[in-house]
Amino acid sequence: MPLHESATEPLLLDRDGPVATLTINRPDRLNALTYAMFAHLPKLLAEAAALDGVRVLVLRGAGRRSFSAGADISEFETTRSTPEQAAAYDEAVLRAEEALATFPAPTIAAVHGHCYGGGCALAVACDLRLADSGARFAITPAKLGIVYPLRATKRLVDLVGPSRAKFILMSGIDIDAVRAAEIGLVDEVHDDVDGAVAELAATLAARSGVTQRAVKLTVDRILDGVNTDDETHAALREAALASPDYAEGVRAFLERRSPRFG
Repeated sequence: MPLHESATEPLLLDRDGPVATLTINRPDRLNALTYAMFAHLPKLLAEAAALDGVRVLVLRGAGRRSFSAGADISEFETTRSTPEQAAAYDEAVLRAEEALATFPAPTIAAVHGHCYGGGCALAVACDLRLADSGARFAITPAKLGIVYPLRATKRLVDLVGPSRAKFILMSGIDIDAVRAAEIGLVDEVHDDVDGAVAELAATLAARSGVTQRAVKLTVDRILDGVNTDDETHAALREAALASPDYAEGVRAFLERRSPRFG
């Protein structure tokens, strides 16, 4: 169900039952992202999070040629020509990535074709990445003489390790989907990535949102250096035991049926 009237908008938010889809919609520019698009992403993600019953978010590019070719460099002369403009641009990108990384439900990047630069950083900010067998990945600050924010760089390091992150960022070389999967940049490669994403989204939508939100928070805390149980984690576990999801999960198990989480 489309949630925006015009299919020509550069960012589209749609919903199909429990699955919301956010589409980068500039196929004529390989879904390159403008400053305005980065700035608008947090608002659309908040809108998606507020939709009643949405359990999964899919991020994709329009068409099959490109997930996103990254930032639209053709506008840099007007949007990044001064230090002040560059700082504002980088802040918009950072806010977009953080809004995606902290989205309350599971997020899946469905990658066709090019996944470069700032577009790849958005995919990295998702919980999971599924790629078409023809997808290609590159992060190219070394071709522009820029430095990515620490938080975005950390996400890449967390996925692929420090040495491979250095290789990707220092060289700007693009890699194919098979290699991306080998190094952990993507989780799975499929000839029919849309079908695989739909199947995974349906599975995730049927699972406990209480557990999924706790998993997102717990994994992030582990990656930030927390390695022992503490009051925050104890509170998560206690809240889960008091939740309707726990009661329904136990009841469904005893009744030998699939759980129906709210």
